[in-house]
Amino acid sequence: MFGSYEETGLGSGYCFERYARNSPYGDNVLPDDGQRDRPQLSNVDWEKVDWGQLQHECAILNRNRFEEKSQDTKPPMFRYPDHEDIQQVNSTLILPESRVKSRTRSNVDRRSSGSKKYKKRNAILLRTYDSKEYTPDNMHHIRSMITELSLHSGAEYEVFLLVQIVDLEKPIFFDSTAYQEALDLYVPREFHNISVLFNVPLMEAWYPKVGKHDPNNSQQVHMTQPLQLFSLLRPEFDLYWQFELDVRYTGHHYHHLEAIRQWAQKRPRKLQWERAAYFYSPFIHQTWSKFCRKIQDMFTDRGIWGAVTTTGISPVGPSPSTSSPEEDDFEWGVGEPADFINISPIVDPVQTHMMFRDWVDNYPDGLSTPRRVAAVTPMIATSKRLLRAMHHSQVTMGAHMMPEMFPASSALQHGLKAVAFPEPVYLDIDDKTPEELESIFNDQTITGMWNGSSPNSKLAQHISYWWSAGFKPEYSNVLYRKWLGIDDQGNRTDDFRLCLPAITLHPIKGI
Repeated sequence: MFGSYEETGLGSGYCFERYARNSPYGDNVLPDDGQRDRPQLSNVDWEKVDWGQLQHECAILNRNRFEEKSQDTKPPMFRYPDHEDIQQVNSTLILPESRVKSRTRSNVDRRSSGSKKYKKRNAILLRTYDSKEYTPDNMHHIRSMITELSLHSGAEYEVFLLVQIVDLEKPIFFDSTAYQEALDLYVPREFHNISVLFNVPLMEAWYPKVGKHDPNNSQQVHMTQPLQLFSLLRPEFDLYWQFELDVRYTGHHYHHLEAIRQWAQKRPRKLQWERAAYFYSPFIHQTWSKFCRKIQDMFTDRGIWGAVTTTGISPVGPSPSTSSPEEDDFEWGVGEPADFINISPIVDPVQTHMMFRDWVDNYPDGLSTPRRVAAVTPMIATSKRLLRAMHHSQVTMGAHMMPEMFPASSALQHGLKAVAFPEPVYLDIDDKTPEELESIFNDQTITGMWNGSSPNSKLAQHISYWWSAGFKPEYSNVLYRKWLGIDDQGNRTDDFRLCLPAITLHPIKGI
């Protein structure tokens, strides 16, 4: 219903069947009926696999593809801040060259001046917690991401588990034995050397002005803080992707993320926020260019141009290429890597009834603070420049919004490049026309999908990628279970075998 394979370069001329997709990663549960050809089963002794070592060796073998800064081989581990971390927080910002007198590697957004073109590196952070059950399906999913993103790409990507230790009785940052015990207790051995542990006291130490570090909800309220901290302590990456572990992708992970990253890089900045606020539907808008023309006709030249400033925030983004958008022919930003990527719309929450739209803490302008909200954020990409700006505002002024708002709002306030990627999304419903659905999903008033109490929110139960307050989506789980061959009684069966196109499914629960 929404998004496109053809317009984004994802491609749709193939499908994925569960045995070929998952058996290399340990899914050996195959019915022994002798009636069909099977792919060769994986015979890997997974207990002996060290994914951290494999990724490290891959990075070493490919070190000439990356700039010198990409050769950090330290084991991933957070630490408590020291005095300089807080006092010298300004040095963590990545500023445009025009605003920096003394240019250094640490604080300048520079491009390599040499003739050799280096590859950029991406960090993948999979969010989890200490009581997480690592089911066979979770294990297959994590192994596939490491193999297809890191090893397949020659270290362009590196995968980490970001593990919240809710049990505060374990002094993991003051006792190395306690840290290792937590790994042994909560993380499968094969993932030990890609796991980064954190807890609420660590976040309180780095961000004391923010507050609201309630152990009962801190993971939900402060989801971006570990990501910000990771960008500070592991600066060799340019783009940081964060995934929740209840996201699944039936296609090849590298092809997926590279299509997103490259497509986002080609988008212009002009009308970026206006385009990002709407679902693109090929049934309604036909081509992407016609969709863009519709947005242009709606806003003419009244779109946001550069940073939307607010008291207390000094933008780190570049100045617009022209004094007004009328002078730009959709050229500014083309070829520039995106600072924030979401795969669902990014809207102004003020006109909605989202329950956290007014959760704007420690901003001098209060509820007049300009902001945007990403509809759902189980899968986002943020640049190092954006994460450093977010880190700075939380350390210096305690700026705080809900995690669905904070990255997008920070990008808006700093004049950074934001893109809503038109991910293909399926809707399992047959009693509404595409025109009716478009009028609902792209209605940003209190009568539309963005009103959390709207009856239209029930539609979210039938969509392949969504999370709606008050309603648990069912379609993603139903479709994924059928693809895995799980019947209504929870048994694996070979009575039906689906071959699905590459689909992002969320949320996947209980599998």
